[in-house]
Amino acid sequence: MGSRSALGSVFIALLGAVIPQAVSAAPPDGLELKRFKASETTGAMYILRTTGCRKAGDTCQLEVELSDGPGGKRKAKLPAGMAHGLLQSASPESWTSGKEEQNVTTSVQPVRLEAGAWGLLVTQEGGFEHVHRHHRLYVVKDGGVAEAWNGDENFAGPESSHVGPYPLTPGSPVEGFYREYAFLSGEPDQWKLDAYRWDSAGRKVVKEFRNRPARYAAIIGSFKTVQEAIASRDSAQLVQACTAGFLVLESTPHKRLTPGLFIVTSIHPEKKTAEAALKKVGACNPKVSGYVKAL
Repeated sequence: MGSRSALGSVFIALLGAVIPQAVSAAPPDGLELKRFKASETTGAMYILRTTGCRKAGDTCQLEVELSDGPGGKRKAKLPAGMAHGLLQSASPESWTSGKEEQNVTTSVQPVRLEAGAWGLLVTQEGGFEHVHRHHRLYVVKDGGVAEAWNGDENFAGPESSHVGPYPLTPGSPVEGFYREYAFLSGEPDQWKLDAYRWDSAGRKVVKEFRNRPARYAAIIGSFKTVQEAIASRDSAQLVQACTAGFLVLESTPHKRLTPGLFIVTSIHPEKKTAEAALKKVGACNPKVSGYVKAL
């Protein structure tokens, strides 16, 4: 299987560019990029491959098919094409092609939807100044591969999002997956974490409300108006951009926060990383202090 790739442990930093390890030869049409486990019982594998890559200048389409599907039945086509001549990225589950506005990176994360069955979380990101992302979950259905969920960005401006698997309950092999999203508008910013699981009886993806992945807010100020919050964040920057990556969020949507306020914060998957963020901004600007709150 290989190690599972992660798209980043700290969400507030925008997803960075993928650095290629080595340039591969121009992939022939139908090149198999990688296989991923689909079933613990049958040995079926998901096959990620390129099509349409016959010559330089072609746009390669990426498809996912099932290794034991009859005649390649029900292939799933990924939303974004990639340039001829893909590069293997630093992760063994990630590929990139193109330059600047034409850049596309495709990353794959297996997720164990049931004790004996896996799905594939696939992210394709592209663009230059404003990078945007398509997210998909592919599953085995009717002897082939089908799209079971999508979580694309709105493509409306400076957005960032990522997806990943997480354990639904301690000790269980079954995983859920999440989509974490931020829209950096400043009036205020928007942040949202949605969690999902596989409903094996209904054979569909459903939202998970009880066993959600943890998130912690490193908060350096709470204010009555969004203008005050933005001004506080800006004044804390100094010349070193001490609060770069901090958002201004409305507190009301978050049940564990005092409603009716606007907070200056960065969001983290672990309490210790949120505490480290506070120490870092405090070392940069000694006038800034704060506290950590679970969301």
